[in-house]
Amino acid sequence: MWNTNNENAIIKSLVERLEKVEKKLNEISSVVKEPKSEFKYLDVSNASKFLGLSRAKLYILMRDGVIPYTYVGNQRRLVMADLVKYVEKNYIPAKKSIL
Repeated sequence: MWNTNNENAIIKSLVERLEKVEKKLNEISSVVKEPKSEFKYLDVSNASKFLGLSRAKLYILMRDGVIPYTYVGNQRRLVMADLVKYVEKNYIPAKKSIL
């Protein structure tokens, strides 16, 4: 009633195919790597949270050319590296305490 030889052959064939697929996925993942964090795009909402600004203020900075941006479709995107440069450029260290 049960043909175990045929079932074993099918299972062995499936295991071999899965191993081939896994090997190909490993090859692809070694070639395609996630971009470095400084080259990631942020949308306006996340960029405003990162900078601690309102979205309206961020739109003003983009409009005035202070912070560069690009369009992806109809949405504006900002590169993380540009946001870090803006923060570093405008950083004012705290004054030493008299205490």
